[in-house]
Amino acid sequence: MIVSSTGVGRQPDPDFLEGPLLVRVLIADDHPLFRDALRHVVVQSFDQAHCLEACDFSQIAAVLDEEDPLDLILLDLNMPGMDGFTGLLRLREDLPDTPIIVVSASEEVDVIEQALACGAAGFIPKSSPKERMCEAVRLVMTGELFRPEEILGSKSKVIDPLLEEKLGSLTHRQRMVLSLLARGKSNKQIAYELDVTNTTVKAHVTAILRKLKVTSRTQAVIVARQIGRF
Repeated sequence: MIVSSTGVGRQPDPDFLEGPLLVRVLIADDHPLFRDALRHVVVQSFDQAHCLEACDFSQIAAVLDEEDPLDLILLDLNMPGMDGFTGLLRLREDLPDTPIIVVSASEEVDVIEQALACGAAGFIPKSSPKERMCEAVRLVMTGELFRPEEILGSKSKVIDPLLEEKLGSLTHRQRMVLSLLARGKSNKQIAYELDVTNTTVKAHVTAILRKLKVTSRTQAVIVARQIGRF
């Protein structure tokens, strides 16, 4: 873990720009040069900031265990240990009040929409200019959602609102289970990855089927994929 200091309040607040409050930001990316670039984005975005860094998911866990609460996380989806969107879902469950912005080299619409569906407060393509990144960071810290409309635009899928509502009714833990189901994991494998009992996984699967109004695991995965999730 690398720590540097040089910007916002604990909870997203539209009024945060009015005062020079200290922001605690975790920059999680496995490329040192890009971590440095994101540090400059943070410093430029806020009057005062304390930046912490992680190069893989295990270091993220170490930061969360040792440090004070975070105000913002800038997260690369492809770091070692992330395991795709499962890492994002796990963080979203452990830190329900901390905004997470995915910063990714991917500019695929499905990846962007899935990241947002998994609880990201924003998605910043790594190709974005620094000014655009600063805009996204500051917007998210006011409690808003940042979507890269320059990429999504007309490419964004037309989603059945009913299906979206069903998926939205799932808890973060249920989304994690559904994500693993979509990757073909068995209940035993899911229990191991989430460090829960097999009985707990079965209970989550039952709840997922009920909320999605389907009768099988396969149908649940199909529903998720119909709206471009998981």
